[in-house]
Amino acid sequence: MSKWKLYWVASDGLEDCFVVAKSSRSAKRIEKEMNGFENQDLRATRIMDIPDKYEILANRKFRDWSKKHDYNKHLDVENLIAWPYYADKWLLDELGAEYRTIEGKEEILINDFVITSDNIYPVGVRAMQELAELTGVKFPDISNVSYEGMRKTLDNMLGICITTIHKIENYITDSFIFAIGNEKYGEFTIKEVTKLWKRKLTFGKLIKLIQERYEIDEDIHHALILFLTQRNRIAHGLTKDERYEIETVWGQKELVAYLALF
Repeated sequence: MSKWKLYWVASDGLEDCFVVAKSSRSAKRIEKEMNGFENQDLRATRIMDIPDKYEILANRKFRDWSKKHDYNKHLDVENLIAWPYYADKWLLDELGAEYRTIEGKEEILINDFVITSDNIYPVGVRAMQELAELTGVKFPDISNVSYEGMRKTLDNMLGICITTIHKIENYITDSFIFAIGNEKYGEFTIKEVTKLWKRKLTFGKLIKLIQERYEIDEDIHHALILFLTQRNRIAHGLTKDERYEIETVWGQKELVAYLALF
């Protein structure tokens, strides 16, 4: 017997919703019949399987509601079934959904998916698994890691990222040492020059000098700016950002996804 599944069905950003169905086709059909969307306008993302016990509970709730409101009285109420249909909030709560609002936008976290009015993306273990499949890179297995264990894993990942940042910065600064330009440097060796300007120059200023004094390919330019932006986020308080708050499980899952991608 095919199990019931929870889907997120996206359409126009206003009618997006959770649907319980046995297939993505069935989930989209609910939205087509209820709101008149065309099939090509709908995207169904499978969120998770629903344990059988909730089917029994959903049917009981639906039958009790039908009796109370004298609904479907022309049918055998005792044999009514609740699904396929939209998912009620009680079901989402039972499945572990969490809610928060950031910058005025409501977000839902469920089974390592973050869902907003205009986006859905993976976090935590799911994000690492999807990235590993795309890149072939192996990441630490955190599928059975506890809250405390995840924090330790993140501390390790942050350390690896900082070390990587230092390496990349060193490669770039050594490659563009003559971007600085100063007549007195002619009196020194390359090693001495490096020590002199490294003490005076921020990485951001170096990027600016490189752009001013060299013809840089557009893709390289964007890569340098992207690296500088992400480097600054990690080095200057990423773990206290509202979205990536390291003291919360949700924030930790967002951090895992962010650092794995970095």
